[in-house]
Amino acid sequence: MAINLMLIFILISPGISFELSADSVTAGDNLIITGTSEPNSENTFISSFTMNLPVTSEKYNYETEIKVPNKPNRFSVTARNVQNLDAGMKMGIWITKSFESHDGVVHLSVADIPPGMYRLKVSGNAMPGANEVPITIEAETGVLADSSGSYKLVIDTTGIPESDYLIEGDGDAKTVRIMSKEENRSSASDVSVAEKKVATDKDENETKPSVAASESAGEESVKEEKATPPAESGDTKDVISKLTEWLGL
Repeated sequence: MAINLMLIFILISPGISFELSADSVTAGDNLIITGTSEPNSENTFISSFTMNLPVTSEKYNYETEIKVPNKPNRFSVTARNVQNLDAGMKMGIWITKSFESHDGVVHLSVADIPPGMYRLKVSGNAMPGANEVPITIEAETGVLADSSGSYKLVIDTTGIPESDYLIEGDGDAKTVRIMSKEENRSSASDVSVAEKKVATDKDENETKPSVAASESAGEESVKEEKATPPAESGDTKDVISKLTEWLGL
């Protein structure tokens, strides 16, 4: 009886999990998170990805554009296998600061950055003998449920490289595949070829005459039709203040 009651509680409890709009998206497209929780409650989600930067002449470098979500938010960068890290963010002007590592790791974090598009740049010296530098970028934001408990959060994937994108929140964790535009075009092409083959096979089966029909038609030829391929488918001061705080200037 106790087990049955527990199962019922799990099934009806709000906020157990959330839903994603897709299992994979092209970098730059929006990913939508929906779910239910307690009415008017704040729900926190953490999204992250890790990329391995190649090391050339004991140096690493990476630059991209990211979109910082609405407040409340938190943004962090963690680099491993490094001697130091030069971190810079730009929204109008570049603000850059160098950090020394502790046991080969540099971790930076700041909360409530004014939302908007930023250029992010990380570079520095790798540890001797390192072939790559793992960089983990994490963004935390919250979404308020409405009076019925429903919520919807839109995540802009601009600047996220081809990778597995981890979404954590509401007691659950899910992974989304971020595809490059080239990978997406390749996938679409493969699907188009497969659809074209199915359509062609179907057309051939429909237009192929039966034996009886062929005999009655004598020498009358049957016209073959080609299948038609499917269509392929802030305030500036606030910004500077927060970046200065983050970079320790």
